[in-house]
Order: sequence, then structure tokens, then C-alpha cells
Amino acid sequence: MKKSYVILISMFLLMVIIPVKLFGINTNDTRMMSQPAISANHIAFIYAEDLWIANTDGSQPRRLTVDEGIESDPYFSPDGSLIAFSVLYRLTGI
Repeated sequence: MKKSYVILISMFLLMVIIPVKLFGINTNDTRMMSQPAISANHIAFIYAEDLWIANTDGSQPRRLTVDEGIESDPYFSPDGSLIAFSVLYRLTGI
């Protein structure tokens, strides 16, 4: 069990090292992946203020949110089928 978590964390760190250009994100952007949440099958993380998910081996990363809000704090449900997260929207003109 401990070995699988070491592998998961190692794979996540490798995702950070892989050039961000592979994800179609501005490579001059200095923000890094943060706030990882790990389930049996996926890793959820925050990158560029959006929520992303990837397989536990780091393959098939995909962005789940694209908006003006700032997503944070992803958590998987106990069965891993849902992700809860926080979002901050900046309201203008009020």
C-alpha cells in the first residue's frame, strides 16, 4: 500500500516536470500544479487556477473547469466518483 502511494506521488511530481506545453498552457506561466487529491483511479489538482484530473499514472490529463473563477481544494468522494472543490468568483460592477 505504501509503495503504491510512493509511485502515485512520484508520478504526480513527474507531471510537474513534464513541459507544460504538452497541456496547451502558456509555458511562460510560472504557476505550478498544486493541491493534489488522490483517489483509487485519478489524481485531481489545481493548475492555472483551474481544476484538472489525470489517471493515477499521470496519463490523460484533462482540464475540468475553464472560467474566470479561482478553483481550489479538490476532494474526491469516498467512492471516487465525484469531486468537490471550492471556487472564488470576483464580481464586478456591484
